[in-house]
Amino acid sequence: MPNILISAQALAGRLKASPPPKVLDASLPNSPIAPFVPEDDRTIPGALAFDIERVFSDQSAPFPHTLPALDALQEACRQLGLALDDEIVVFDNRGVFSAPRAYWLLTQAGFKNVQLLDGGLPEWLSLPLPVQHGHSAPVPLANAPRLQANASVVSLDEVQANIDTPRFTLVDARSAGRFSGQDPEPRPEFPSGHIPASCNLPFAEVLENGHFKSPDEIARLLRARGLSPSEHVTFSCGSGITACILWVAAELAGYQRLSLFDGSWSAWVMSGRHQR
Repeated sequence: MPNILISAQALAGRLKASPPPKVLDASLPNSPIAPFVPEDDRTIPGALAFDIERVFSDQSAPFPHTLPALDALQEACRQLGLALDDEIVVFDNRGVFSAPRAYWLLTQAGFKNVQLLDGGLPEWLSLPLPVQHGHSAPVPLANAPRLQANASVVSLDEVQANIDTPRFTLVDARSAGRFSGQDPEPRPEFPSGHIPASCNLPFAEVLENGHFKSPDEIARLLRARGLSPSEHVTFSCGSGITACILWVAAELAGYQRLSLFDGSWSAWVMSGRHQR
């Protein structure tokens, strides 16, 4: 199994090392797309704010959470003090929700030593481990890290072409009700439904009590959708956040040919293709 997850106890031990890992809080604020959590400024000692919504997204894009341009990503990492050889641990305040997005952004940009805190901040707070109030101040690098372009992103046109000429299987991480069109989208201006030729694996099915299920259990869920480890799998969701949960789950299960439809259902609807 890939060494993707780190336990709270193991992270507590690593924080005593010199230098300690860079710990990144990739939590999203309370909103219609994220499960509500109580406002609390307690966090892991040394944690830096990894702001997905305002810094690590393209603010000029018509839909949320879009992958930023390479130069913008490099500058954001420079400001946060992230070097390519850093040991990095990412977490969020919902257990497993938005931290996988940070993991995907960083690993696909060329960072080689990135892990997810298993169970996230709720797991940390449930144990007798030290906390601090508020985030630490980053120490920017003198020069931006030289990152690589994200080759895993699948475009809107590629998703459209895949309907008639399949080159990958599109897996939607939204709930079954949103996928079927029976339940509304969190954004009331968007209809629910799904992209033709896609299948549904709700992200909650690969999780249990704020942790990822075992690789064997995840593999069983993927195989139940007809997906083998040799197959090219592309993940989608509402706006690119929970699709990354399935990405990490697939990596844990040993799947390697992975892509992400970054615009997801938001891009599909805004293009008008859902009306065809």
